[in-house]
Amino acid sequence: MKLSKVIYLLLIGAALAVFAFLIDFNKPIETEEKEVIVPLVKDKVDAKPIENKKNEIKNTETIKLEVVRVRPDGSLVIAGKAFPNSKIEILSGSKIIATTSTDKIGEFVAVPEEQLKSGEYILSFKQTSQDGKIIIADKSVAINVTGNEKDTPIVAILDDKGELGAKLVQAPGLKNKDEDVKKENNTDKVSKNKVKREPNITILALTYDSEIGQLILSGEGYGGVQVNAGFSGQETTSSKILNDEWSVVIPGKVIAGKQKIFAYLLGKEGKVLDKSSLIISGKAIERANGKTLVIVQKGDALWNIAYQRLGLGTRYLDIVELNRDKISNPDLIYPKQLFIIPNKLAD
Repeated sequence: MKLSKVIYLLLIGAALAVFAFLIDFNKPIETEEKEVIVPLVKDKVDAKPIENKKNEIKNTETIKLEVVRVRPDGSLVIAGKAFPNSKIEILSGSKIIATTSTDKIGEFVAVPEEQLKSGEYILSFKQTSQDGKIIIADKSVAINVTGNEKDTPIVAILDDKGELGAKLVQAPGLKNKDEDVKKENNTDKVSKNKVKREPNITILALTYDSEIGQLILSGEGYGGVQVNAGFSGQETTSSKILNDEWSVVIPGKVIAGKQKIFAYLLGKEGKVLDKSSLIISGKAIERANGKTLVIVQKGDALWNIAYQRLGLGTRYLDIVELNRDKISNPDLIYPKQLFIIPNKLAD
């Protein structure tokens, strides 16, 4: 009997223990939930960006490619935006093919000294900021150059993350930008003819032949019949205006220092209707070495200048090559800048 009571009490005790365990197991752990939730909320409110360690390399979209052009001979020009006052390196594999710097607003242009030979290339972009941080762009450029002067190289911008795929920016059959420029120029001429303009004269280009000692000025003139033009220390020369265009040959040697070149627009009675002038140094003329110097006008673009002067818009690459010290970005040129223009290619 005593043994039965003992067993009975043990069973009751075991049952109570199990019951207490179940209650405790199913009870919400409020303390632990608070310990997890509260710090997370606080972290969100007080969170600060984690600063990258110096010289840390990471993929980012801070390098933006805006212009990528390759000529059939392998000449390459690349322009874009990145961090201001940074160094930009363009790599083909592990080889650095071009190095340039961004300006104070982050724009850059790079023209490799060596042309790309026939073959396929993948170009990557490395940026080093002022504080030494190294950034690798998350986009690269794929290029295929055949080496045939009649073949347009294929150029595509690749997304290294695989999110956007490849963007074809140059290839045979793509819409010809030169045709667009031609249409725009024709439209501008029609518009100019419809709108009555005030008398105006503009110097657009000059060429100096040092061997025979003569300066050739050319430009546009509206509302007049004659142009008188000259430069410091020389007599003026006259020329008639035909189809709103004029050209004057001025004999004489250009001095070494700065000098004024001028052009006057005359009416039928010889009255001066308008005038244009510019100051140029003898060194600038000598540097042109007999090639033509063009004066950038408001609204000009290198594509337009190349098309009008050389017959092919893509030859703006040659203009960039001859004026590296003046062109930091092919898309950013300014009125009154003087650019050396290469000779036209033989047909």
